[in-house]
Amino acid sequence: MKKYFITVLMLAFTANIYAQMAGNQVYQNDKSYNSPNTSIHSTDSTLTIKATVLLNKKADYYLATVGIKQEAKSVTDCNQALNQRINAFMKDIKKLGIQDNDAYIDFISQTKVYDHKIEGNTITEFLDGFEIRKNIIFKFKDLELMDKIIELASKQEIYDIVKVEYFNEDTEKIYAQLFDESIKIIENKKARFLKVSNIKLSGKHRIMQDMFQVYYPKDSYKEYSEAFESSSVNTNYSKEYIKKQVRKDKTFYYEGAQSSPQIDKNIDNVSPIIGIQYVLSLRILYELE
Repeated sequence: MKKYFITVLMLAFTANIYAQMAGNQVYQNDKSYNSPNTSIHSTDSTLTIKATVLLNKKADYYLATVGIKQEAKSVTDCNQALNQRINAFMKDIKKLGIQDNDAYIDFISQTKVYDHKIEGNTITEFLDGFEIRKNIIFKFKDLELMDKIIELASKQEIYDIVKVEYFNEDTEKIYAQLFDESIKIIENKKARFLKVSNIKLSGKHRIMQDMFQVYYPKDSYKEYSEAFESSSVNTNYSKEYIKKQVRKDKTFYYEGAQSSPQIDKNIDNVSPIIGIQYVLSLRILYELE
């Protein structure tokens, strides 16, 4: 009996205007909405004003971790072969400006490797060697080097890019900048409120909230499946047909804290660079006469 193969057609884009403007991530839209930003609240005796400021800052340096492993019949052979590959990789990345004092070799594990043999109806397990795993951690300042590092790593069959961490050196200076900007915003909000109100402040006030948060890129990526529309085929429940589907990929996109309606001011909001995001929420309570 001849079998027919039906290929599902995938449409990468639609004519939907909303999708054209928002991108394919709208296919994953869960229709959830952020709560409104309540920045001014008053009672018979107090006035509370809140300001939230965000800074997107490029990292001053990065720490990358790559994983490497080796198998051999003995521990000595395994460790020596592994160290040869590590030394060759370190020699290559020195040409990129990454020196020995910028790197650290972290021993992870040494495990036994077992195999088995079959004789008649008997399966016998036996020790077949050892595996050693190590991580190479290194510091660098130019993120564009990562492409070259990946290529150099592949020369030594290093394919496990464990993580890349982002760091800034002076977070106290960043906090002070956001604090000053928050005070300016609160003063402006207070002036507008008093302009349309017939109340007066007593002169007493205090900080009720000072919340400083840091968002790293690794925590700001969301997953979504690529956009597609599948064809519909009626097989009349026949088992003679085989449905062959096209693989639908999943990917990630960056969505930082700037999308929150709670943000009053986004410093450096036109920069496309993905960096570390710092958010300061400041709330001041004023007593009324």
